[in-house]
Amino acid sequence: MGRLFGWLAGLVGIAALARVLARRRRRRDAPAVTPPVVEPDPAGELRRRLDETREETAASYEHEPEPAAAEAPTETLDERRARVHTKAQEAIEAMQDPPQ
Repeated sequence: MGRLFGWLAGLVGIAALARVLARRRRRRDAPAVTPPVVEPDPAGELRRRLDETREETAASYEHEPEPAAAEAPTETLDERRARVHTKAQEAIEAMQDPPQ
């Protein structure tokens, strides 16, 4: 039993030494840590351009005269409903009567 314990302890010790040496080798072979390259933020660039466009548009509207008041619709709501209803009825009849 003593020999088995000795062999087992020796194997555990060798495995631990191998791990320590592997860690040292990885640290030595690892490339130096460089700061990441910061690329320009495309969303920030688009926001900046959008703000500039909005400012230009707002400035151009300040100098333009106001458009004339929109004309009132010529037909009332009931007239429009009747016109649309008639048009829908014609479409339904056209679909029900197949062409001959």
